[in-house]
Parts: sequence; structure tokens; C-alpha cells
Amino acid sequence: MAENIRTYRPGDEESIASLLRKCFETYSSYGLDSSKWLELAKLNEGFKLEGAYLLEVDGKLVSHVQVVEKKLRTSAGFLETAGIANVSTDPEYRGKGHASRLLSKAMEDYKRRGFPLTALFTGYASGPQRIYRRLGYVDICLDEWWIAPLWDAQGSIREVRWIEVREAEERDIQRITRVYETSGNFYTGWPVRSESECREKMFARTAYHSFFYLPRSPGDFVVAEEGGEVVGYAMAAKIPWDPEGFGIAELVALPGRVDALQALFTYVVKRASEKGARYLRAPRVPGAEYTRVFSSFRAQMGGGVFMSEVLNFRALLENAVARETAFLDELALRLKYRGEVATVSVREGRVKVGEDSADAVVDLDPETFNRFLFGYSSAEELLLNSTVKADVPAKRVLNLFKELFSPKPMHIWLVDRW
Repeated sequence: MAENIRTYRPGDEESIASLLRKCFETYSSYGLDSSKWLELAKLNEGFKLEGAYLLEVDGKLVSHVQVVEKKLRTSAGFLETAGIANVSTDPEYRGKGHASRLLSKAMEDYKRRGFPLTALFTGYASGPQRIYRRLGYVDICLDEWWIAPLWDAQGSIREVRWIEVREAEERDIQRITRVYETSGNFYTGWPVRSESECREKMFARTAYHSFFYLPRSPGDFVVAEEGGEVVGYAMAAKIPWDPEGFGIAELVALPGRVDALQALFTYVVKRASEKGARYLRAPRVPGAEYTRVFSSFRAQMGGGVFMSEVLNFRALLENAVARETAFLDELALRLKYRGEVATVSVREGRVKVGEDSADAVVDLDPETFNRFLFGYSSAEELLLNSTVKADVPAKRVLNLFKELFSPKPMHIWLVDRW
């Protein structure tokens, strides 16, 4: 059998859509076809046609991987990320390593392009998760949800009379994007989102998860406004696959504006009641403000897991040192990650990545380092789980890590997933 790996060519969309329908019940019930597949590039700017990888056997498409380019917030700053999506293999051709070879090829290409990171979402304890782990991907966190019966949620509504909740309008796009980006600076994960992406996901339709969307209905997308300023927004609608559920796809306010979160929450609960919902469901967001507003909800673990792997370690370090820092003293630190080696040196108030001699060598534990990038491990844990050889006090090594990296809690909204 002749095997061929290549990227998308015009006309491939029909066979790709057919394979995705065959492999995923969600795409089958959604009615994915060639035109809808091409439409995904509008919904997500990082969905590039050249990012579609195909593996053919004797001219037949048997495996597919889509790379979705994202810029994610991490403890090392904003990192260009190769998001892996729609990994699929025809059931008749499974167990032969096709998806692994195809994904390895995609990872090699994006590493060569200088992408520091790759990440994906998959089912926990699933066959795909086992494959991804073999390729180096690390479990970062499980899906977490808030859920409450309608009557419990109704007990937490509070009128905020100084804030008006109204239908979002096209003139609000810049202000909504500003709210999204400003709030995102307090998290890792949280991808950069352009105005055009906001327009496609929120105004042109109601995106509710990853690539899936519905026609927009009045009341699905609202803003919270005070004195002419948009201070928050919410996207919420009936859950497409469950007529008794009402889903909050996104609820965001400017930092410190718990009153805006409360006003939007109150609106959503009332709307859920009007639509006949019996329960509400929302992604669990870390932070005291969200915990306060969703106090009547209970946390549940989902069946999904977020995974990541460093593609280009040097590019990641160069991104980290480019951020503003306030180093306390001079130090050269040689860092190793899965065979890649680079030295971060602080000399005469300047920090750079090079090949200098080092005062300390740290062979980083990959699992802890990936979790560290998204705020699930501390600098102390990273050093404890790594191999450290130093001619200087460990405190100095730790301080440098704390200057280079800024761990924060992680969150990625459903419509930003890939």
C-alpha cells in the first residue's frame, strides 16, 4: 500500500467532511458538509486551510489532523500555539499508527516554523489521550463545570439598578473585545481574540462550543453598560442537545466589576426561566468574583482534558525574556528540556538567551514545566521535580524563575476551543 502525507488542496473539503462525519457523532448530527467545513475558517481565524493535514493510502483519505493557530497567554507571555483538532482515522484503517505519524509530521512542521507550543483538548482516559501522551503531550487540567437547578440559581439573582443589560450591537464590537482582552490578562490559556473573530462568533451567529454554532437569536448576546461604557457581556442560550438545559457559553466583565457579572448573571437566569429551562450550566472560571456570583452552583468534573507540549524550547525562552523584568542580580542559568538546551543569562542589567557558560544547570521535568506554563505548578514545585546542579544558592535560581515566568490561573472559554 502506498502511503502519502500532504496538506490541503482545493477539492479536499468533501472527503475531509465525510471522514469527520464518519468518525464523530457530533459532526454527523451537526450535518457537517464541505461548505460548512470551509466556513470554519471564518469562525476561527487560526483555522487555516494549509493547516489541514491528510494521510492517504492508495489515494484514499484515511486520516486527518487540523492545526488551528492560537496565541495563548502563558506564564512565559503570549505564545504562538499549534492547536491540534479534528484528529480522525477511518475506522477500517485504525490501529496502524496513521494518526500518530500524521500528527508527528504536523508537530515537526510547526516546530520548524518557530511555534513554541502545541496544545489540544481530548477525552480523559480515552484512546486518543494515550496516543498524545506517547507523543509527549502532558495533561494540564480536566474540564470543570458549574451546574444548578433553575430554582437554586434563582435564589442568587440580584438586581443591579445602575447597570443596564441590553442586546449587543455592532457598534459595541471594539468595547466587547477590550473587555475580553483586559479580563484575559489575569489568566493563562485565554486566547487572543480579534474584532473580526468576535464579529463572526458572536454577531453573525451564536457559537456555543469549538466549531459548533447556531443562528443568532435576539437575547443570546447581551452587554452590561454603565454610563455609556460597556463593562461586561454574556452569551447564553438553550443547550442544543438538551431542551431542559440553558448554557452560558461566555460571561465576562472588566476586572473588579463583580456588579457587572452579577447583573449579567441575573439576566441569564431570568432568560433561562422564560425559555422553560430546568437547569443552568456554565464553564467553571477560577477567581473569587466568579465564585461569589455562582455560589448557588455546584462544581462538576467533565470528561475532557487539556494537554500541551513544548515544540520549540528556545523560542519559548526568547519570548519569556522579552517581557519586562526587574532582575535582582546577575546569573546565568542553563535550561534543558527534552534534549534542547539554552542558557538564560543576566549580565549588566540585560537578559538574553544564548550559549554562555552557566552558574546553574536545570534539567526541567516536562510534566511540571507544561503545568507551570498554565499556572498549575509553582516555581518551587518545578525546581523540586527537576534536576538542579548549581554553584550558587538555590534561592537565586528560584528568583530568576519567578522573574522570567508569571503563573496565573487558567481558563479558555468554550467558543475559543479548537
